[in-house]
Amino acid sequence: MNKESEIVVKALEMFNERGIEYVGLRELAAALGIRVGNLTYYFPTKDDLVNRLAQDLSRLNEQIVGEEPLSLFSFLERFRKVFANHLQYRCLLLSIVHLMEQNKVLSAAYKETEKKRYLSIVNSLSALQESDYLTPEADIDFLVSVCTLTARFWLSEASLSFSHLSPGEQIKHYVRLLAKLFLPYATEKGSRDAGRFLAGL
Repeated sequence: MNKESEIVVKALEMFNERGIEYVGLRELAAALGIRVGNLTYYFPTKDDLVNRLAQDLSRLNEQIVGEEPLSLFSFLERFRKVFANHLQYRCLLLSIVHLMEQNKVLSAAYKETEKKRYLSIVNSLSALQESDYLTPEADIDFLVSVCTLTARFWLSEASLSFSHLSPGEQIKHYVRLLAKLFLPYATEKGSRDAGRFLAGL
């Protein structure tokens, strides 16, 4: 592992354990056994390091979106995988409001990511309608809003309301909610797919 990667891995570990706001570059450098100047050679500010983590998470999630032909099962499976990535980078989601207020570069990138995510979900749900997984009457705007809201804030709620559950159980809880959300809008084909997904949790 090169030095830059080592810094990123240790930063993610420490940010996840303590929170982004509570870890400084000096602490990070000390944990790595290097001088602050060596760290700032790669990441001049903490914001630069946070931006790198956000880019890494975004890249991981973009890979998931283009993985396989779309069915209701694979659509729900995407959320399960995205939530697993969120858990790996939980420091970003748990500090999202603070980061958006303090980090202009991250805030601009997040807005672009949100636009892409919104369009991706709209396109996916429209394709599910056309492929007879969702009824023609399905309220796409409502479903998109709930999916987006869940993806953005599930981890914060899980930390507050479901801290007694393991991370895996937390993910199962929220993807189960999403699967059940689709049942009233699913065709017979879609209901079978959602049922298969729920049975596998």
